[in-house]
Amino acid sequence: MDFQNQPYENKNYYQNRRSPSMAAASLILGIISLAASACILPGIVCSSLGMILALLSRGGTKSMDNQATLGFCLSCAALLFTITITVTNIFIMYQAFGGWDGILREYMNMLGVDTTEELYQMLGIY
Repeated sequence: MDFQNQPYENKNYYQNRRSPSMAAASLILGIISLAASACILPGIVCSSLGMILALLSRGGTKSMDNQATLGFCLSCAALLFTITITVTNIFIMYQAFGGWDGILREYMNMLGVDTTEELYQMLGIY
């Protein structure tokens, strides 16, 4: 048998399992997380979801789409910005009020309670 004369057929059975909708959602969440990075909780949640969706949009391949890459980069930048703002605020409060006791004292004055037991009851801890 002569197999040299038969033309080679490129049968590509590879399925493209990338998800363009996840890449678009990652980009949207990256933009939202960058805009909401001054608010701690929405910034962390949106940026984490944006990074996860960007990684899941690959569909088993080693590279990401342009939208997913941009969404991942924006989400990482927003997460770093949120963490930086949070740590800076805690450091400034620590310096301004003279430590954790001063911060707790100011919080108690703000809520109008005199003892920590009243504060715990007000917050529902006890």
